[in-house]
Amino acid sequence: MSDQDVLESNEGVGVDEPGLSGRLHRSQVWRSMFRHPQQDTPRGRALQGFSNFFLHVYPVKIPRRVLRNRYSWRLGFISGVLFLILLITGLYLMFVYTPSVGAAYGDMQRLKTGVGFGQLIRNVHRWSAHLMVLVVFLHMVRVFYAGAYKHPREFNWVFGIMLLLLTLAFSFTGYLLPWDQLAYWAVTVGTNLVKYVPLIGNPTQNLLIGGDQIGQSTLLRFYALHVAVLPAALVMILGIHIWRVRKDGFAVRRSNVGAFEEDAVAQPAAAAPAHAAPELYGGRVRLLGVVDRESITAEARPVDDTVFTWPHLVVRHVVVALGTAAVVLALGVAFSAPLRGLANPNVTPEPAKAPWYFAGLQELLSRFDPLVAGILIPAAAVMAFVFLPYLDRNPATEARNRKVAVTLFSILLSLAVVLTVVGTFFRGPGWQWIPPWDHWYVEL
Repeated sequence: MSDQDVLESNEGVGVDEPGLSGRLHRSQVWRSMFRHPQQDTPRGRALQGFSNFFLHVYPVKIPRRVLRNRYSWRLGFISGVLFLILLITGLYLMFVYTPSVGAAYGDMQRLKTGVGFGQLIRNVHRWSAHLMVLVVFLHMVRVFYAGAYKHPREFNWVFGIMLLLLTLAFSFTGYLLPWDQLAYWAVTVGTNLVKYVPLIGNPTQNLLIGGDQIGQSTLLRFYALHVAVLPAALVMILGIHIWRVRKDGFAVRRSNVGAFEEDAVAQPAAAAPAHAAPELYGGRVRLLGVVDRESITAEARPVDDTVFTWPHLVVRHVVVALGTAAVVLALGVAFSAPLRGLANPNVTPEPAKAPWYFAGLQELLSRFDPLVAGILIPAAAVMAFVFLPYLDRNPATEARNRKVAVTLFSILLSLAVVLTVVGTFFRGPGWQWIPPWDHWYVEL
């Protein structure tokens, strides 16, 4: 549909609408912004999808099953909403934060009393970061169990793994910025893992921290990564990821059941009668011929199981976005982001824990050689997930028909969850076993 068609379809909009709203809708300013009629008809909804920038991100029509919450639990969309909240709250915090060892901790204290809604914005930012890590991980798990990584979505699964790694890096680099004891030693534990990488471990660690120990160079580099490099990379890959979802289609079984499906037989291309294209004769073709008595001329009549994205899916997404924002805001009001004493490299807190999403690795390090637990196992897990769509030759998508893959994945997932829970909640000073009901050594 051309722009001229869209403009012509707008000619009658607001003609019979009285009052101020009618004059507004008939004005040139309104028509220059909204180029399609606001009609509750298939044509009007299609025009909105074709010509509206925000709706053009969506397909015009989607399978009806996509509207069910159980289809995806909206996890991908929720992670996008959380990322948007992080961008908005992060921009606000940038106006009052100085990436300096001498000023960062003071800026964090000033947020409590000297900046309007400063502490609340910081709380929302921190909880959004934690929830984004969790939601992106759950989204990956759901995609696996649904078999949505199979053809033609193999490479989009790889983009999903990249987004998970970028999300972890995004959250980890922001962990240091408050420059308190919790942040300093959590990042110290995390960056110490890098030096165990063969050949490039020490140079990479020096590149990250910029010296022998964490200091001004480290804070500045983490700040640059957190506010510029990682967001740009995440936005670019997320855009490609969403574009691939749009192009590859939704991972649902489409119904092609029609009135003649049981009687219809696919006809070979060579046996198909050759005739001119209908558009050559204005869409009208008269065909008369003699066919063999055993031939089947009926064709399957596909059932339209699709619905318009506007308003069905868009309204649901708006509700989910508002609900996500409400949950994050409630957490920000109820639980304050922690701020311990000023970072001191000479005083080691007990226990010195990595962020909760790396607590499983820290638990592995307490049991195995650092090279094995900190490098080989995580690297092998990441590479296995990256090449999973190309190694899994089973064409089935249902979990009941993929018992081997589902069983192996479930075992690895259970081990990762157990290690994370133990490292986060059941370890105290000296990395000793201390149940959380005896003493709470958890910092979120």
